[in-house]
Amino acid sequence: MIKKILEEGKKVGFSAIEVFRKKTEKTIHKDENIQKTIHTINTDNIIIRAFRNTGSPVGFIISTPDIKKIREAFHTMYSAYIPDNRKNYAQLLPGKIQNVNINIFDEDSYKAIDKNSFLELKEKLFETQVALFPGLKIERVNFSKMLKKVYITNTMMFDTSKPKAKYNKTSFNIDILFSYKGNLIETTNNKPSFSQIDHSRIVSRAYNLLNSLTENTKVSVPVDHLLLSPEASSTILREFSEYFKLNSKKKLKNISFPQALTIIDNPQLNEQSNFFPFDDEGVQSSENFLIEKGFIKEQITNIQSGFENKKYSTGNGFRTDSSIFPEIKFTNLYIKPSTFPFSTLHSDAGKGILISLIKLVRIEENMYTFSAYGYEFSNDDINRDRPIHIYLKTSIEAYFLNILKVSKEIRFFYNKINVGSPYILLEPGKKTGNLFEL
Repeated sequence: MIKKILEEGKKVGFSAIEVFRKKTEKTIHKDENIQKTIHTINTDNIIIRAFRNTGSPVGFIISTPDIKKIREAFHTMYSAYIPDNRKNYAQLLPGKIQNVNINIFDEDSYKAIDKNSFLELKEKLFETQVALFPGLKIERVNFSKMLKKVYITNTMMFDTSKPKAKYNKTSFNIDILFSYKGNLIETTNNKPSFSQIDHSRIVSRAYNLLNSLTENTKVSVPVDHLLLSPEASSTILREFSEYFKLNSKKKLKNISFPQALTIIDNPQLNEQSNFFPFDDEGVQSSENFLIEKGFIKEQITNIQSGFENKKYSTGNGFRTDSSIFPEIKFTNLYIKPSTFPFSTLHSDAGKGILISLIKLVRIEENMYTFSAYGYEFSNDDINRDRPIHIYLKTSIEAYFLNILKVSKEIRFFYNKINVGSPYILLEPGKKTGNLFEL
């Protein structure tokens, strides 16, 4: 089929063709109040990107592999678009790809996990909630498993001994809505293997976050430092992530940051949600240092943006379910941990606030204001009986410059992209009431 597609594109007059095929099987279990449903969705999409000798590429999506429809689409595209004389990036399509040993395909687990497996997991969640966290309530549980098969080739790759690249990937996703003392929070966990889903950690995380929500804004201890939990720090990094895309309008000032700060996007981070051997353009995945020991290194890009900026793709070109052309996306984005345990950061902090949950409130030019919830601490004592609500206002540069230490503990949090962080020890900046401005 793939060889036939390339031949049809060449016959019409295109000089280079890329074929991306994604087959998915997704089974969804929904359990909300009295409503319980199970359904399976199967898709098989072929996405074509075609180049003439000059000008921008054109493309189309075929949901049912049908060579007649593909031939018609090639003719329609060729006749409907007249290219300009500008050089394009067809020559940058990869001609080969290396095999990568990746642990993202759990076929046995995928076949074995069924309705009963979901019910058992749900029961464990409820048992943990009732036994350890009185007052915490599970309002909704949605579970899904997905098998994805990806194939990609292009005219350059097909001329080599390996005409196509492919991989299989499984993912298990659980979304839970929790309530506690009138507050709601939704958590998402996504893993390549079902065995990685830890029901006790899911419930304890939800309780810790909900327990920190409060209207108390009175800071009662001197604040020497702020301590950010991995979840809070990951949220901030997620909001700042646009600065690390090559095509972004947001630009990070070229200054030296603390040596403790190293930020990486790594699609080959084993057993993480966004582990890929290559991106949706067939570019080999690799570890990309965005900031290394305080020094700005690079931004992520795809083939098109790299070509426009005279750089090579970092392997971050990925398609959404509805996009024909790859967009620039992160995979596993994280702050590199250190060798310091949390106890060292806590000891160095003296008195201050441990921030467990943070939410973006607004952006004004380059300043971000976050609503933050956590607990006051004094030396080794963390007052979890009296949560505190503060605000943190900062720019990306000010936030990074005020980082003193990072811990060795790291956790990842999935929401389309997978973002991770250790604990962060932070200078508190200027304090006005319950507003801290860096």
